[in-house]
Amino acid sequence: MSIRTLLLLALTALTLGAQGRIRPERAFRDPPERRVGPRRERIVAVLHELRSRKLQKALGLSEEKANAIADRWALFDEESASRRLLMGQLRHQMNTTLTGPGSEDEKNRKLQPVMEELATLRQQQEASRKRFEEDIRGSLTPAQQGRFILLVDEFQKSIQEAIQEQRKDK
Repeated sequence: MSIRTLLLLALTALTLGAQGRIRPERAFRDPPERRVGPRRERIVAVLHELRSRKLQKALGLSEEKANAIADRWALFDEESASRRLLMGQLRHQMNTTLTGPGSEDEKNRKLQPVMEELATLRQQQEASRKRFEEDIRGSLTPAQQGRFILLVDEFQKSIQEAIQEQRKDK
C-alpha cells in the first residue's frame, strides 16, 4: 500500500470522527494553538507511525533510529506550522488585493510589504528544512541520505495529494 493511500485513509478516518467541519476560510483565522486537541494528536501519531515504518523499510533502519528521525521530523513540522499558516494568510491577502478593486499603483503599494514578508518567510522555511535534513543526514550513510531526501519529497507530495483528494470528497 502506498504512502498516499495510507495517508488518505488516515485523514478520512480522522475526519469522519470529527464533530464539525472547519470551513476553509476559518482555517486561516484559527492559530495553531487553537487547532490542538485529540484529532490533531491522532493525526500527529498516525504520521509519526507512517514515517517511522517507511524509514525502517526504505532506509533499513532500526525501529529506535527510525523513531528518532520521525521525532525530529515531527519537530520540523511543528516549527514550520506557524510559518505555513502565515504564508497561506499572506497568499490569501495577496490574491484578495490582486483581484479586488483599485489601481495598479494602489495594489503595488499594498502588496509590497506582503511580498517582502512572504519572501522572508519562504527563506526561513527553506533554512528550517535544510537544518532538518542536515540533522538527519549526519547519522546516515550516503545511500541512506539519498533515499531519505527522496522519501521526504515523496511523503510531502503524498500528504498534499491526500489532502486535496479529501477536500474534493467533501
